[in-house]
Amino acid sequence: MTDSPHDHPTDPVIVEAVQNISNRFGAPGLEQLIELAQVQLEETNAALRALRDLEG
Repeated sequence: MTDSPHDHPTDPVIVEAVQNISNRFGAPGLEQLIELAQVQLEETNAALRALRDLEG
């Protein structure tokens, strides 16, 4: 795994995916990736909150 600015290492599959986007699409592609990842993160967190509400 690769070093990360977070408290845990980054999985090599994630590193490879980001590098592939960067190599193929450059900065604009990375910006799109970040935008889409933020949307996905919001949706995933909302789903997790809904599950917690159901449990408790």
